[in-house]
Amino acid sequence: MFSYRHSFHAGNHADVLKHLGQLLLIEKLKEKEKGFMYFDTHSGAGLYDLGSDNAQKTMEFQQGIERLMQYQGANSDIKTYIDLIAQYHRHGNYPGSPEIARCLMRDQDKLVLMEWHNQEIDNLRENISGKNVSIHHRDGFEGLLAMTPPALPRGLVLIDPSYEVASEYQQVADMVIKAVKRWSTGMFVVWYPLIANRHDNESDVHYAQSKMGKSEALLNALKAQPFKNLLQIELCVTSKEQGAGMYGSGLAVINAPWQFDQRMQAALQELTPLLAQSPSASSKVTWLITG
Repeated sequence: MFSYRHSFHAGNHADVLKHLGQLLLIEKLKEKEKGFMYFDTHSGAGLYDLGSDNAQKTMEFQQGIERLMQYQGANSDIKTYIDLIAQYHRHGNYPGSPEIARCLMRDQDKLVLMEWHNQEIDNLRENISGKNVSIHHRDGFEGLLAMTPPALPRGLVLIDPSYEVASEYQQVADMVIKAVKRWSTGMFVVWYPLIANRHDNESDVHYAQSKMGKSEALLNALKAQPFKNLLQIELCVTSKEQGAGMYGSGLAVINAPWQFDQRMQAALQELTPLLAQSPSASSKVTWLITG
């Protein structure tokens, strides 16, 4: 579980979906003057150089944020996201979720960032700082349960693990169920990949097969809980049959705020054709539990 480095994938289509959702939820929290807590269970390095060897090896950002920087539409939420990213993009960088949260936070808000990878925690500490930011070298699953409920009753948890091993999907479900019981007023966002078979070589096929169906099982486990609400958001840049590995990704949002679904739906109507890698690209916003 310590080989994953997000620097290979920074700024890809999954980041666009995840970080747009993150931004809208934080802005919703900021509508009230009282402070909030932000937890990031798998923070990574926090900031990524798109010119690095890792990013240049995969070039995934070209199918994600690079396309979005050409956006000419009128959706105000997409424009807000692009304006934020542009501050970093002009220097060849892309901000991870910890840096986006830090950029948006106010003096009364608090950020808790967790990372377990020995090298990434050093990168995170070098890239992110602030008087209301605390950084922990610890397992994010254990850390979230240890630190909830927080002193501030409102807040957001972003859960974005690598899913390197198939068992991590069940870990996410178990941890989220426990954490929501401890902090029922918090908003929880779980990012998950949508994976299809690859045909490059036998090891790729085995890797994909070990993960296929796991995201669906994760969603089913969450859907069986007595949550106030559960919103599913997915962006597929191609179809499952055409996909080579990760063909899309999704967000499972617990305690989603009023009109968040409508705003994401409106944004995805414009993002989907822009990020499409085939004519079969699609997106959806679906309530799995309604309050």
